[in-house]
Amino acid sequence: MTQGQDKVGQRRAVDKHFTILCIDDESVNLKILASIFKEHYKVVACKSAHQGLKIALDIIPDLILLDVLMPEENGFELIQSIKQEDKIKHIPVIFITGLQSAEDEEKGLTLGACDYIQKPFNYGIVRARVNTHLEIIRQRELLERFANFDSLTELPNRRKWEKDIKEQWIFAIEAKQGIVIGIADVDCFKLYNDTYGHQMGDIVLRKVANALRRVLYEYHGDIYRCGGEEFYFYLPVNKKNNIQTILAECIEQVHLLNIQHSTSIACSQISVSIGAAQISPTYNTALESVIKKADDKLYQVKNSTRNAIAFTEITSDMTE
Repeated sequence: MTQGQDKVGQRRAVDKHFTILCIDDESVNLKILASIFKEHYKVVACKSAHQGLKIALDIIPDLILLDVLMPEENGFELIQSIKQEDKIKHIPVIFITGLQSAEDEEKGLTLGACDYIQKPFNYGIVRARVNTHLEIIRQRELLERFANFDSLTELPNRRKWEKDIKEQWIFAIEAKQGIVIGIADVDCFKLYNDTYGHQMGDIVLRKVANALRRVLYEYHGDIYRCGGEEFYFYLPVNKKNNIQTILAECIEQVHLLNIQHSTSIACSQISVSIGAAQISPTYNTALESVIKKADDKLYQVKNSTRNAIAFTEITSDMTE
């Protein structure tokens, strides 16, 4: 890495506000590490393995710098504890230690450390290695973000939907709140592509996605592109949210785009059909069954008038 590349990496890291957790029982070592990194990153320091694990679980740092030789519990024991915790097992750990044998270095790397730096350390080397690992983290996060989003509509995609809806489902169960799961489908979209061309079809999908997103975001919901012209969404249920009114607003906002569709059998302009199901789930409720119910409701609309909503409330003991 050139000096210019190193500075670019540092600027990106500053913008990202990376957090480094330093764990060492020697105050002087913590002060040195803080002096090296505090200008570019947020540095959190602690002097024991027990405290380090607790802080790591609390703040979820981007990188951990860890000494091996500490009283009560050493660094080798701590990294094993870290790797057993789902919340933090992905966090890179760099050992900075006075242990200099090849066996100790091998042990540290075998236990899951991403790097092993021996004391007394060179400030420039420590800085460069930390910057390298943080740049890897930044690139991984970028790839993860791109992997979770649809490039055409800039909505999250099916992969993100499958992750998020499970989290929202668990939240609804634990909070004893209702949730709406729905599917919106652009009416006669194949006919639109055949009539106006795929390039115009892409423009339509972007406009429809933005129209639906604006409505759902206002009510703390989210929407995902899960098929060619098919969008999945969820909405939280509360006293302020009249679900049928919100769904009707989704239909209306697509109408207001006023995009001509001369070959549609549903409407003279671009329209959507929506199927949705509301439930207050429990741990005995099958998420897949509720999604299927929403899909059944969409199918019902698509096989009748289209350009409409089919909505149902179902009980939480639904398990099939």
